[in-house]
Amino acid sequence: MRADAYGKTTGDGNAARNERGESGMNGKPGRGPRAAVAAGAAGLLLTACGSGGTAGTTPEGWGTLRTERLTVAHPAAFEEVVPDKGNAHEVARATLTEGGVLAAAMSVEFDHGSLHTVEMAAVGAEARIQLGATPAGTTEIRVAGPGGRAEARKITYAFTSRGGPGTPPGGTRLEGLMVTGVDARSRPYLITVNSRAGALSDRDVTEIVESVTLTVPEK
Repeated sequence: MRADAYGKTTGDGNAARNERGESGMNGKPGRGPRAAVAAGAAGLLLTACGSGGTAGTTPEGWGTLRTERLTVAHPAAFEEVVPDKGNAHEVARATLTEGGVLAAAMSVEFDHGSLHTVEMAAVGAEARIQLGATPAGTTEIRVAGPGGRAEARKITYAFTSRGGPGTPPGGTRLEGLMVTGVDARSRPYLITVNSRAGALSDRDVTEIVESVTLTVPEK
């Protein structure tokens, strides 16, 4: 499976590709602030998550994609839509449309392979990135969860739109972000955000990452 533009999956030989991209909120890989996760931002809400647990920060006025295993925030202008029916792993999706054209998309996937460690989840995520994309790097991060902060990986990249209905014209430069890891029961998750360059600020990207909260405790 490979991520392309805004995430709709199609067959391509032995590998499926995403024709329209997933998740939104990002910054160009060359931007310093995107590569770093901000320690705190004004206007963010932070709450405890049970005894010994933590919750991510959610900017005031933002929306939230809520799933059975995690939550992640998105800017208010995003609209929650039906998950991609062509991707059996996708459980939630939100999109940003500007002038009738999809400018950004955020998605959440579970169980994208038999990947039961953070390292393997990251390998599986990287394998989904569109061929020809420019990788910006993989960074070790910590996300909130019921047992405290949990290890995860942030992957950033850039790629070029192939065009298509509702997507930026072919040749448009797009920016990608993935947050991946495993929950307390060693089940992999993948949050993907692809967007037209400039549609999301570095702060948007940072706040999306900071908002991720795993919700399922160990058995």
